Amino acid sequence: MKILLIGNFAPPYEEENLHNFSMLRKLEEEGHSCSVINISENPSKDKRFVDGTNMFDFTLKLVRFCRGKDVVHFFTKGYLRLGLLKLMVAVVVGTFFRTKTCITIHSELFSMHGQMRSPVGGRQTLFTAFTLATRIICADKDTFDVAAMYMKKSNFELIPSFVYTPENLSETKSTELKKLESKKKVIVFSGLQYPSFIFEILKEALLNYPLPSETGIVISVSEKPSLKLQHVLQDTGKAIADNLIFIDADDIKATLMAYSRADLIVRPPSCEGKTFFKSFAVSVKKTFHTEDYVYFPSGLFFIKEGDTAEMCVSILNTMLRVEPGKAAKETMEDSYSRITSLYQE
Repeated sequence: MKILLIGNFAPPYEEENLHNFSMLRKLEEEGHSCSVINISENPSKDKRFVDGTNMFDFTLKLVRFCRGKDVVHFFTKGYLRLGLLKLMVAVVVGTFFRTKTCITIHSELFSMHGQMRSPVGGRQTLFTAFTLATRIICADKDTFDVAAMYMKKSNFELIPSFVYTPENLSETKSTELKKLESKKKVIVFSGLQYPSFIFEILKEALLNYPLPSETGIVISVSEKPSLKLQHVLQDTGKAIADNLIFIDADDIKATLMAYSRADLIVRPPSCEGKTFFKSFAVSVKKTFHTEDYVYFPSGLFFIKEGDTAEMCVSILNTMLRVEPGKAAKETMEDSYSRITSLYQE
């Protein structure tokens, strides 16, 4: 099949764009011909991709790449107004060219903001896109329930998002990442900046309320330049230096390797490469691993109100000790195959 993928395909890397890259890699491994339009505010690193930041440029590239495609698949967290406008235009253009159109709504901001869309503009954009689209894929139940407010026909699917971590990924491990092999638990702090709420939580974990001694702490700093902040964290956590693993936010292989071992992912909320609410909000995702995939079956938000860093670290400690439910694997079995079966219907 000839497939056009549209979404965040640029660093810094986290589960949204790692899922998009995973879809691309799996499709190409199976011999499908794929084109990519990156709509992140950050430029893509792969020369095969094209960036479509402003609306005019995106529309021109969409029309050019959409011709002759069997499927147009748009990935979004559904938060930005411009992103939703691009979504609607992609579905309209795909429908005009008689192409199957799929939408994946990643979990996080849509489940909160989707039900607060303006009756003029925001909701109409979603109604139009969801009505014309062939399939709308929601990554979790909360997102599905909110998206269903805009349901006009039975074209909604609940399919958990995933990150593909093939076995040969371990061949690229750096000396730093090899430290993960001896850790019983791994927590990833991603998108770290200063000042921010996530920095306060990490500092509390390093100084006053430590995580279990066998826990590897992977830190990805998105702030540029990052070395100064990295040195501050190294000094703060020198008592547990063997537990700290620093990776580059732009290094997709290192990020995938960290995700392949992670029990928890902690980061500020984001959409299409842009960070939101870094001063008072943090997203936490519990992971579930099955063969070559990482899933995100449950999560929560920390919203800052007063001095709450210690309480947040206490919750993280508890989450590290709780294993995923037994039913999780049954509900996540091979999301990729379920998505490609929708392409072929």
